Amino acid sequence: MAANGTSSVLKKEIPYKFKDPSLLDTRAFVGGEWINSSTGKTFPVLDPEDDKVAAEVTDMSRKDVAAAIEAAHEAFQSYKKIPHRTRRFMVRAWADAIKANREDLAAICTLELGKPYSESLGTVKYGTDYLDWFDGLIERLGGETIPAAKQDNRVITIRQPQGVVAAITPWNSPIAMITRKVGAAIAAGNTVVCKPAPETPLCAIALAKLFERAGFPKGVLNIVPCSAENTPECGDEMTSSKFVKHLSFTGSTPVGKLLNTECAKSLKRTSMELGGNAPFIVFEDADMKKAADGLIASKFRSSGQTCVCANRILVHKDVINDFRDMVLKRLPEVLVSGSVWDKKTNFGPLYSSKGVEKVKRHLEDFKSKGATIHAGWEGGKLDSPNMIPPTLLVHSPEFADRKALQVSTEETFGPLASLMPFTEEAEAIKYANEINVGLASYFFTKDHSRMWRVAEALETGMVGVQVGLVSAVEQPFGGIKESGMGREGGGNCLEEYTEIKSITFGL
Repeated sequence: MAANGTSSVLKKEIPYKFKDPSLLDTRAFVGGEWINSSTGKTFPVLDPEDDKVAAEVTDMSRKDVAAAIEAAHEAFQSYKKIPHRTRRFMVRAWADAIKANREDLAAICTLELGKPYSESLGTVKYGTDYLDWFDGLIERLGGETIPAAKQDNRVITIRQPQGVVAAITPWNSPIAMITRKVGAAIAAGNTVVCKPAPETPLCAIALAKLFERAGFPKGVLNIVPCSAENTPECGDEMTSSKFVKHLSFTGSTPVGKLLNTECAKSLKRTSMELGGNAPFIVFEDADMKKAADGLIASKFRSSGQTCVCANRILVHKDVINDFRDMVLKRLPEVLVSGSVWDKKTNFGPLYSSKGVEKVKRHLEDFKSKGATIHAGWEGGKLDSPNMIPPTLLVHSPEFADRKALQVSTEETFGPLASLMPFTEEAEAIKYANEINVGLASYFFTKDHSRMWRVAEALETGMVGVQVGLVSAVEQPFGGIKESGMGREGGGNCLEEYTEIKSITFGL
C-alpha cells in the first residue's frame, strides 16, 4: 500500500484520503486466505462519474468458486456447533468494525457505484443496522415444546443451520445487500460464499477484511468476485454444487427464475428478491407537498436505481397540474447535484452507460406517446458520463393508453418520472395490479377508509401509505408474484436460513 492514505490498487486519483488503505483490495477471500484467481485474469471496475478504470479485480473462475464452496462446507462442520451467544459476539464485533470504518467504506461505495458520498454514508449505516438487528435475534432463535397426542411421548423442535449459503448480491446497494444476506446466514449458523456484482466488488472485499478482523473462523465467509463474462458459469457452480443448501439472490426477475429453476434440480432452498415496477398513486385529496416529497424520495433517491423506486406514477386528473407544480418546486429544494465527493451532493450519476441507454429509451417512449417534458433531460448529449438530471414529464389529463408504455412492463431504473392521469380509485388499483410483479407500492390520500381499502387491495409485498420509503431492517422486505419469495429483515428473518427438526421422546 502506498503512503499518505492512498492505495496501490487504485488506477486513478480521487479526492479522498483513506484512513485505512488496506481496506482497498482486489483479491478474493477464500478459506480465510487472500488469493487471486487460478487463471490469473482480472476485470476492470469503473468509476461511474467519469467511466475511468478505478481498479483491476481478480476474476474468479468456476473452479475457484467450487474451491470456495468446499472451504465453506469444511468450515460449517465446526461453525454450526458454535454457541448462539458466541456467534452473537462475533456479529457484534463485525458491526462495530464496520462502524469504525464507515467513512472509508462509504468512499469505496462512492468510487465504484458513483453514489454521492453523503448517500454512501447512509448506505453503510443501513448495512450495520441489519447486523444490529440480527445481533438482537440470534439468541431468540430456537424451537418449541409441542403437546404430544400419545401419553408417553414428548415432542420438541429445534432449529439448525442449513449449511453453505450461496449469496449473489446486486450492484445498487453493495454494503447493505451483503450484510442483509451474509449477516442473517452467519447469524443463523451457516457459512457463506458470496459473489458480489461485477460492478461493485470492492465493497464486498472491504467488508470481508473487517469480517476477518472480527474473529470469525476461517472459511465462514468467502468472497468470490468475477466478471460479467464469468458470472454464468460461477452461478451455475453455485446452483449445482451438492454442498450449497440455500441460494439467496437479489436481481432481475428473469435471472431469478433461471437460478430458481436450476436450484430446483437438487431441491435447494432459495430466497429471491426480484424486480418491482412499483406503482405510485396520488389521489385527489392528497397533501400535495407530502406526496411530492414522497415521490422525490421514492423515485429519485439513488438516482432511481432501486427495486422499490416508484415507477408507474398515477395522479388523479383533477390535481395532476397541482402535483406537477409542487414536484417542480420541491426538486431543486431537495436534490443537489455536483461532484459525488462533495458532502452537499445527494444526487449522482447512473451506474453505467447501460442504465443511460434504458432511461433514454423510456424517455423517447414517453415523448412519442404525448408526454411533455417539464424538467430535466431531453435526450441529448449529457454534460458528463452517466449523469442524467432528475427528469419530469406529464401526460395530458385525457391520456388513457397506459398499457402501451414501456414503463408498464419494465422498470426504468433511472431518474425519470412521467405523471399519468386517472379518474377512479378502482381504475388506479386495476392498473397497479395488472402486472406479474409485486414488490412495493405507494399511495397518498387523507381518507382513512381509503388508506385501509387501497393498502389491502394493492398486490405487493410492501405498501407505503403516505410515505415514499418502505425499507427498514425491522420490517419483512420482499415481494409477491414474480417479485420473489422469502423475506429479508423483520422478526423472523433468521428462520429463512434454518431447518426445523422435530424430536420425539418416548418415556
